[in-house]
Amino acid sequence: MSIARDVKELMTWDEFIGLPFETRNTDLVDGKMIVNPPNAQHERVIRKLIVALDRWQEHEMNAKHGHRLGEATTQQLVKVVNDRGYQPDLSWFPIEQCSRAGEPAAFTGLPAIVVEVLSPSTRRFDLVRKANDYRNLGIPEYWLIDPDSRSVLVLRAGSDSSVVYGPEPEHDGKLLVSSILPGFSANMPDLFVW
Repeated sequence: MSIARDVKELMTWDEFIGLPFETRNTDLVDGKMIVNPPNAQHERVIRKLIVALDRWQEHEMNAKHGHRLGEATTQQLVKVVNDRGYQPDLSWFPIEQCSRAGEPAAFTGLPAIVVEVLSPSTRRFDLVRKANDYRNLGIPEYWLIDPDSRSVLVLRAGSDSSVVYGPEPEHDGKLLVSSILPGFSANMPDLFVW
């Protein structure tokens, strides 16, 4: 359930990012802070996706003599405009936008991939408004994970088409792949095993 922060004045992006870290899992929508607490199923899907990304990166690092390709984070905010921005469930940044190994995690610019896990309370917002905002920002890939249908909708910048990965015959198959991450694949059934 989304909860709007009770404010008398609307909040700006700078005020929003200045809030304590404990207020994470929030979005700023038209100057209002919206709280979106994740459920256990949501958290498990994100953990499994992080594991798949880590395995892919380890494989690629071994093949390319130890060079990291990027980082996944659940904590990076994405500014849309001065009164709107989001904290995606997961973001992936290419290495040139990440802090050096051994330094505190820091990222510059926009992520290459943004991931949201759909829930009944945020489904429409994630599918419409966030999709439009991320497209307008030029984020290359937006993954919408649907635990109910056990599928992933991938929207790609510069394309009006989308790709659905999942168990049904009309989907692209049981492996989630990315045009941003060469060689990456995640076994769809594994993402949804509880």
